[in-house]
Amino acid sequence: MNTPERRHEPEQDFYQWLESDQGRKASLAQMRQRCDRVLEASKSLDCSVSVVARMFEVKAANQLPDYYRAIKRKHARAIEADPELKALFSMFGAQSLSTLKTTGDFTVKRTSRREVLRIHPYSSDYFIAQEVLPFIDVDAVNGHSARFVLDTGAPQTRVNQDTAKLMGIRLLTDSQYAYSTFYGERDLSARLGILDAIKVGGSEFRNVLVFVSDRDNLLGLDLISKLGRLKITRKTLELNSAPPARCESPIVYSRLDINQRLVIAARLDSRATQAIVDTGNVDYLTSASPGDQVNVHSAGNWPLNVDEKQRYQTFKGVLKLPGTTLATTYKYYPDFTIPPSWVLGRYVPSILMGWRAFDDFVLHLDIEAGRSCLNKIG
Repeated sequence: MNTPERRHEPEQDFYQWLESDQGRKASLAQMRQRCDRVLEASKSLDCSVSVVARMFEVKAANQLPDYYRAIKRKHARAIEADPELKALFSMFGAQSLSTLKTTGDFTVKRTSRREVLRIHPYSSDYFIAQEVLPFIDVDAVNGHSARFVLDTGAPQTRVNQDTAKLMGIRLLTDSQYAYSTFYGERDLSARLGILDAIKVGGSEFRNVLVFVSDRDNLLGLDLISKLGRLKITRKTLELNSAPPARCESPIVYSRLDINQRLVIAARLDSRATQAIVDTGNVDYLTSASPGDQVNVHSAGNWPLNVDEKQRYQTFKGVLKLPGTTLATTYKYYPDFTIPPSWVLGRYVPSILMGWRAFDDFVLHLDIEAGRSCLNKIG
């Protein structure tokens, strides 16, 4: 009797696997093992970059040096030929890598009780912001505190240079990172540093890898997502909040290399898109593409030092989220660089739902449980 030949299913592509339930829940070690099985050089480099990005996301500072060096050696020629990869793999010098390797493990010690933290519309008691943003108090273990923008649109936490000195951040002096913002600013310079410990309410982060620049302090999605179950309203950040009774507009925690985003399936003026929930954006709604024009305005005094000559256009439109439909106005800035969204097999313009939208909405975040929602108030 002949035994039928066993046929092996072709192995799933790395990124298909990463998008599967198993891949989304995979540990850093499992990601590395899966990437090690990718033999084609260009695909191996691609997945290695994704592993580096996940190390940033999980704040695994002490795992970066060995892997970073190994990938840089293995793919030296391809990295040298690609300007973006060359910049990424020039981020750390020898001294920085040495400091990172001796850094303790990143840990999160969450408060077990419900806490309601006040959101301030200003950075300190001595400065009233021209544009209202959500600031919260963040404490360092050395006794210093500062106000940080609660910014779900910032993938990484950023600390300004003055705060870094006060909080005793160990600056990686031979590190360098060039970043851009949604606001058309490009090639901004930052370094990296290690913050021994900071507290948000009763929750504490230790051995935190952060970006240090000359801009505002931002508590980014990398740390916000690790605070557990949250509720964000116009006036408060609630830790260990009760689960929402309903979930009108489900939110997906989207990963794209070093960037993470909170996205909602949406339609603006009947065009399918994704809405990025960005509490660090002052507008109610901002689109990457224009609509039916209402008026043209001068941008005026902008809080992030964008050229005052920049102009925006205002449009009337209809925004449709899974749980609600509303007539609204939205802005289009020609110089904005809002990243496109991948919808139904093609890239389409994204929209940003900013802090002013919280006049009408409340955000429930529970990244670990995969149940995050944007609900209409009332």
